[in-house]
Amino acid sequence: MGCFGNGLTNEDRDEEKKKKEANKKIEKQLQKDKAIYRATHRLLLLGAGESGKSTIVKQMRILHVDGFSPEERKKKVEDILRNIRDAILTITGAMSTLSPPIQLANPENQFRLDYIQDVSSQPDFEFTEEFWDHTSILWNDGGVQSCYDRSHEYQLIDSAKYFLDRVDIVRQPSYHPSEQDILRCRVLTSGIFETKFQVDKVNFHIVLGRLLLEMSFP
Repeated sequence: MGCFGNGLTNEDRDEEKKKKEANKKIEKQLQKDKAIYRATHRLLLLGAGESGKSTIVKQMRILHVDGFSPEERKKKVEDILRNIRDAILTITGAMSTLSPPIQLANPENQFRLDYIQDVSSQPDFEFTEEFWDHTSILWNDGGVQSCYDRSHEYQLIDSAKYFLDRVDIVRQPSYHPSEQDILRCRVLTSGIFETKFQVDKVNFHIVLGRLLLEMSFP
């Protein structure tokens, strides 16, 4: 009785060999990825608003991930502008609500305060030269400074003084945020924010955000 082959042609055998080699490569890569995953330290940052979660992540990027790209710095300009507007709005708005209330050191600045409260609080507000002039002059008014000194009596972002001191720098069309500016910038964390970096060949993966209470690592 004769013997029959398995019916595979040379072409079929070559194809089968290629598939096995491809599977081996995939398996090898999966093992490599698994090893990296297991060697990564995963950190969840939880905390209330303005507790410093984002600042920690930004510091890690500056120290271990080459900082921020020019594009990222450019995107931060709008946030910094809003920080300045919110700061001067909050301080000048608190002057009349504190007990006892605080008056402007220079009454001639009242129209500037009115502008800040009425115009810059509008949703479609644009940062005009008028806004910058009023903000700079008001920030140097003794009454506004006194109100800032009492900021423990109302809620004010912790970077208010830092950015209001830098109004004449930030207002320039050529302004590019420094690393310190980005660290000081305050933005409400929404959604999930993460970063990965390596320290002494040890991998870290940090995740933070208001949704963290509803998520966990796989």
